[in-house]
Amino acid sequence: MNFKLKAHNALLYQEQQVYSDFIDSFDVHYADFKSHNIIVHTASNQPPDIIFIAALLKRSHVHQAKKKSFVVVASEWSINDFPNELVVVPTSQEAEDLIEMDEMQRDLGF
Repeated sequence: MNFKLKAHNALLYQEQQVYSDFIDSFDVHYADFKSHNIIVHTASNQPPDIIFIAALLKRSHVHQAKKKSFVVVASEWSINDFPNELVVVPTSQEAEDLIEMDEMQRDLGF
């Protein structure tokens, strides 16, 4: 996994061919970006994997409990492949727009 910090967001890129490698790397580096909103970019050349999706959902719940956004960018996957509790969008711009709206709502106390 590669990641880049950009303002209040952490951009994570799933480039490994093995989903478990991404999750292991996520857990190792989480302290580096836990105070940021997280945007996970999935590898478009890999089909969705139920174990990977469940792992993302678990980490999403933990991160959102800290009042931070967790968004998955899956441009080549169907949103129907994901549970409704996981926020999934097709583009990076939509992820950033969604996070901006989330932050405005948090600032307003919603």
